[in-house]
Order: sequence, then structure tokens, then C-alpha cells
Amino acid sequence: MYGLTLDVKHGELKIRLRKPEKEDLPELVKFFSSASIHLFTNGLFAQTIENELEWYEKNRKDPDTCLWLIQPEGSEVPIGVTGLHGLSNMGGTCTSGIIIWDKNWWKKGIATAAHEARNWFACNWLNRFTIRSCVRVENVASFRALQTAGYSVWGEEPVDDFRDGRWLATYHMIYFRPSTIHYMFPDGIPEKYLPGHERAIRQMALAEKEVFRP
Repeated sequence: MYGLTLDVKHGELKIRLRKPEKEDLPELVKFFSSASIHLFTNGLFAQTIENELEWYEKNRKDPDTCLWLIQPEGSEVPIGVTGLHGLSNMGGTCTSGIIIWDKNWWKKGIATAAHEARNWFACNWLNRFTIRSCVRVENVASFRALQTAGYSVWGEEPVDDFRDGRWLATYHMIYFRPSTIHYMFPDGIPEKYLPGHERAIRQMALAEKEVFRP
């Protein structure tokens, strides 16, 4: 399924999370055929319009998924995608993912703003207690964006994938919903999760001020 429209004003940055339209698919084909974009993803092959049409129809009907395209103010086209997956899990968890495919928008806070709005929606509309994610160890910018959002590393997987002539490792990360984490750890939050929990509290408080429902 596709997520409800969310606007985010994060500092001077303004972005919109919105549903995909079929007219957007040529942008996905163009960027998802780039080797540099897939350096740290699971993608290995170029996409065609037929592939993306199948992707569009599959996700349009999939109740296990909630997806948004990311479009900043000042851009006439989307520049990335983010989503929640595994929503049928009965334990109240899900996984999150994000790709910013337009390099012109890298290192501008787009991922941080998108994480903020997506996780706010996951907690306050979809009633998720935890959100899991993973990121290549070598993808420092993406790792820092997840940390800022309140995710904590719970494990590291060595030689998880092979790209550009080298093996890559993967961090496995988890976000605990600030208002329910104490129910999951009745004897006290483990020390290794405390810094992430504190960041999650800050980001959720920011989201209450920065995320708007148009």
C-alpha cells in the first residue's frame, strides 16, 4: 500500500512524502539502472519500465508494505523512496528502508527528515513498537542518519555482500518506540540501547512539531 501524504519542515529543509504515481516510474528506471546507486543496496541489475510497472502494481495492493516517494521543495520530481515492510507481523515490529537516488540531494538532511516522518507515522498511526533496519558499515552517511533517527546497532554481519571488488559488512539496527520501550525492558533499558533511546525521544519530539498532515 502507499502511505498518506506527510509534509516535513526540518530546519530550512521542506520535503513531502507522497504516494507514487505511474508518471514517476521513468525517474525510478533512470536512477535504479545506475551502478553507483546500487553500491550499498541489494540491487544488481538495471531496471526497465516493465519492471517498475510490476513493482508499482505489486506494492499498490500489498497490505504488508507502506511506501512513499520523497520529494523536496524545489524539485519537480521525486528524489528517493522510503518505506515500511513486514507490517503483518503480530509482534508489532516492521522493517524500514530508504534510498535517495539523486546525488544532488545527498548530505542535505533528506534522509533524516524522511526517517523522522516515517517513524512518526509507524508509531502513531500503525502502532509499531519496534522498527528494524540494516545498513552497510561502509555507508557512513546512511548509518549516521539512522543513528540520528534513534536506531541502535544490535549486531554486525561480516562479508555480507560483494560490491566493486570488495566484501561489505552490514550493521543490523533497531528503533524502539520511545513511549513503549519500558514495557519491553521492565527491568531497565540495556545500556547499549540508551543512547539510541535518547535520540529517539528527541526525534519524536521534533516530529510532533515538524511533521504536518496536509
